[in-house]
Amino acid sequence: MKKISLFVLCAALLFFTGCGGGGSDYDKYDDDESGKSDDSTDTVPDKDQSDTSEEPSDTDTPQQSDEDAEIPDEGEDDSDADTSPDEDFWSTCEGIIACSNGCTEGDTECVSDCYGSGSAEGQLNYRRWRECFDSSCAEDKTAECSAANCAEWDELCNVAEAFEFEITYPAPYGSAEIEGSFNFILNNTYPSSANEISTTPFVRGSIASMQLASSGMTITFLRMTTDKRDGSVVEAFQSPFNKNTMTPMNPVVILRIKTDSAAVGNHTVGLSDESEARFIVGEVDERYNITCYHAFGIGSFKIDSADIKAGSQGKLQLSGGKVELFSPANIPELGGDARETLEVEACSLIW
Repeated sequence: MKKISLFVLCAALLFFTGCGGGGSDYDKYDDDESGKSDDSTDTVPDKDQSDTSEEPSDTDTPQQSDEDAEIPDEGEDDSDADTSPDEDFWSTCEGIIACSNGCTEGDTECVSDCYGSGSAEGQLNYRRWRECFDSSCAEDKTAECSAANCAEWDELCNVAEAFEFEITYPAPYGSAEIEGSFNFILNNTYPSSANEISTTPFVRGSIASMQLASSGMTITFLRMTTDKRDGSVVEAFQSPFNKNTMTPMNPVVILRIKTDSAAVGNHTVGLSDESEARFIVGEVDERYNITCYHAFGIGSFKIDSADIKAGSQGKLQLSGGKVELFSPANIPELGGDARETLEVEACSLIW
């Protein structure tokens, strides 16, 4: 096991303090979903640029001629055709609003990224609409209020359509491989010394463009605890660590194995209460409780050796693990949108 300096360790321990023991990661996220149709922030994103350019003319947007348009072959059934918007859509004011609707409440970085994907014209229209909307519809964040009070920009931004746009999470959302070893097991607590932490990832993979094991430092540890849903479990944790700011980062990866199943052999990872283990990728808040879930895993892994004892006598070696990752907003096995079933909040969509 690699060791890290006590200075790095002390900073890392700030991450684990306050996580709490024995709480279920399936607690409902206390967020009001009633306002989900409106943009996810009440201010123009920080990436906003000063409005010094001339207002774009109609010639900035090329028009497709009838001759250039593709005409499907006669009799061709295009019912299964891909109807998702092309990249140009996300650069428009409507696309910026629609993209922002896929951000979780308070995720200003996500909203800023949506704004940053906009063209100069799209950003300009968005800023002018947003300024009017925030001023005139602060108490009524609806498409109806936008149309009544911000008619000019509302029309340019197709606000009603943007509010109704549904962000689609791909399924599967990503994949991961599990392989690693632990030579120390914590007992319902979090690390307090260097020999309790490893800096070698036990999970590698990705969700869309996000890597689960960063190119920098990664911190992992193993602990025995009790979960409200699964009872006695052994949890393997993994988190990226920023050496410049000396702080842990998201996403957090958790492999939760039922203690009775933590024995040599092949094991399943799933979503039901009968599953031997769960695989979770999530984001944490300032107190490091999980606030939203990027994905749940479905697959299998192998335990090569296990001695589930607290302290340095404990050990666990994993190999051959492969899981497909699914956003709780789109898990085909559970009928599609499973956020209500799992009682969780999905994290913002990663493009």
